[in-house]
Amino acid sequence: MHEQNTLGRRIQEGRRAAGLSQEALGEQLNVSRQAVSKWEADAAIPELENLIAMSRLFGVSIGQLLGVEPEQTPESAPEEGAAKEDGELTEAQLRMVQEITDRYLAAQPERRRSPWGKWDVRILFALCGVMLALLAGLSHRVSQLDDRYTGLQQSIGSITSSVNSQISSLTGQMSIILEENNSILANSQVAVTDFDLRAETVTLSAAAFPKEWTDTTTALFTATLSDGRQFTAEAAGSGGAFTAEGFTVPMDSSIQLSVALTDGGASRTGSLETLYDCLPECFQLAVDGSIGVTWSKTSRHVSLTGLNLYIAQSSNPAYPLTLSPTAVDLCLYRNRETVPEQVIPVLEAVPLFQQAGYTDMTNFVDYQTGYDLAPGDTVVTAVRVTDDHDTTTWTILDIHGADEKGTFEIYPVSFPRLSPWTPGDPVT
Repeated sequence: MHEQNTLGRRIQEGRRAAGLSQEALGEQLNVSRQAVSKWEADAAIPELENLIAMSRLFGVSIGQLLGVEPEQTPESAPEEGAAKEDGELTEAQLRMVQEITDRYLAAQPERRRSPWGKWDVRILFALCGVMLALLAGLSHRVSQLDDRYTGLQQSIGSITSSVNSQISSLTGQMSIILEENNSILANSQVAVTDFDLRAETVTLSAAAFPKEWTDTTTALFTATLSDGRQFTAEAAGSGGAFTAEGFTVPMDSSIQLSVALTDGGASRTGSLETLYDCLPECFQLAVDGSIGVTWSKTSRHVSLTGLNLYIAQSSNPAYPLTLSPTAVDLCLYRNRETVPEQVIPVLEAVPLFQQAGYTDMTNFVDYQTGYDLAPGDTVVTAVRVTDDHDTTTWTILDIHGADEKGTFEIYPVSFPRLSPWTPGDPVT
């Protein structure tokens, strides 16, 4: 779970605002879902071409995505550490550039390339130094011009401030890169293999491949939820591969996986992956529809005249687990009763889903029935769907009632329709 507004947090917020799952974003960028998950967990840094592509997808600049381009007004005071009024760089800025360069190069092998694509980091910092020098010179010249160029001077000052912010950001990113290089794991894998909507749990498989191990090394996987609760699973291991199957944890918006390796009394801990949006609505069929209705205000008789129904996989599945309906019924519930007073099987729904991967029924007039309303009655018309995971959900299509005086009423249906409702729940 992100505690600060980091690069990973901004990528996660941009992805969700764009209506993309981690898998969908990975397909857009031609990377794996695991890579996207590591970016959002601040466990890895995207390459430059991926940052450019995400900035276009999210509709923001690269500077805003990196968090180095805050909104400012012309009246805003310069940020601490900005260039001096004569346009020259401060000694603190020069020391910062030198320190970042020295620390990064000292930590890398002689021929190691930066994760920023094909550019060598030394060339990148050299270019930054040239840019800063040019901006300083321009700022110095502009300060000597007539007041007619005040707007241009302010613009250059903003650019200089942005570059200074980027230097500070690079310092933090270098730390992340070095931390990743120091990871105890050569590789890791996490997958959701099953779920239980009644218990609201997901079942995971996890695998960790340490860089170093011995025949006596043991491993313990830990899942940390967004509220801090932790669940553990002992790993089976051989040949440097440690795995845990059937690792069941509660559903949550954020599940962070880690592994502790123990050998000879000494333990080392490494991060695997953070799973997001493991919530009930991501593991159930999407159902929508409507029912044709006519009624008489005098007799308070309601007639159902035709069914429209659509069933598909969840529109935003967190993970690639599929469901299929095994039974679909049109049910009428009166006055918060848990047992329907009428059940009409929708026989076409399951075969259509099996053929096409979804059910699309429009104006099926065979589904006609009716009921009378007594004063104080409320009747809910709902579609009941049971899936091959032995889970039953209800989707409300219509609600009619009569008040204590017998006045006919139509009640609005709550949206979104995925909001959970079960017979007996209040509807008005």
